[in-house]
Amino acid sequence: MKNQFDNLIDTGGQPRYGLFDQPVTEVNYRDFAYNNVMDQAASRLKKHFSFKQFQFIGVCSERFILGCALVDIKYLGNAFVYLYDREQRQLYEHRILLPLAFNTHLGTQPDHGISEAKRGSAKIRITSRSEPREKYVQIQIGSEFSADFTVTEPAGYQPLALSTPTGFNGWTYTQKAAGLRASGCFQLRGQRHIFGENSYGNYDWSCGFMRRETAWKWASLSGTTREGDTVGANFANGVNETGFTENAFWIDGQMTKVNQIRFTHSPSHRTLDWQIKSDDGKVDLTFTPEGKRCEKLDVFILATNFTQLFGRFHGTLCNDQGKTFTLKGTTGFCEDHYAKW
Repeated sequence: MKNQFDNLIDTGGQPRYGLFDQPVTEVNYRDFAYNNVMDQAASRLKKHFSFKQFQFIGVCSERFILGCALVDIKYLGNAFVYLYDREQRQLYEHRILLPLAFNTHLGTQPDHGISEAKRGSAKIRITSRSEPREKYVQIQIGSEFSADFTVTEPAGYQPLALSTPTGFNGWTYTQKAAGLRASGCFQLRGQRHIFGENSYGNYDWSCGFMRRETAWKWASLSGTTREGDTVGANFANGVNETGFTENAFWIDGQMTKVNQIRFTHSPSHRTLDWQIKSDDGKVDLTFTPEGKRCEKLDVFILATNFTQLFGRFHGTLCNDQGKTFTLKGTTGFCEDHYAKW
């Protein structure tokens, strides 16, 4: 029997846990029987502010790297977009902060609906579609920057979708994909650029009753191997290791599941090389940063120390059949994040 469900929360008010064959249709978090740490039913206000949700989408080409995100932590809505031009070595970025997540809406269906954040003349919108499964992104930052692009899963692609217990009384659902085709365009300060056939995308759709204080490291890459295969990967530690991991890579759309991942880097010099290895020997990579986006905030009940780097991966991936694939400068992201939310 396949591990596939319409709703994440069952009729008894409890989340379904596991690695799913296909994404759930609805993350019906309002049906969760949320208790405090003393096994008493949490108040409606506590339940509201304890649910966190975010989406990230990245696009990589030989010249440009684009990242954008929507975040709803109830106390605050946060959205950002950045674009790095490798040729000019220039970074453009814009952030939207929305107290109490005003004008922030993130949907509860991973493959359907519209999520967006807007403030003044700045707006980021992500439309999720299921046939084919894709994310359609529209960004408008006044007259300075705009983007209109799509990242699409190929036929037969299986995204990584799983649910795990988090802390004493919470859970996390995440759905991730990488090595996807990206198409569309963007405009920066009057200059228009197209994401061509060698552009690749990834996405991260995550939500849950996460730890009040948490931290994680994350990596995602999209592009081609030295042998010419389309490759994507998602690796992380710090959030989803309670029974299952969110570690996997895709070769020409076929997923290989990976066990625990170890990230080795210098916390005081994050722009130096990172080492990324798995305990099952399937992953042996070096990440060399080319640039970064940082964000630090410490305001009483909320805090974040966020560094997202973008650059190139070198090394090897080995699938379940023992075949090795070589990466020679495949583009992607690494992230080091502490949050109190």
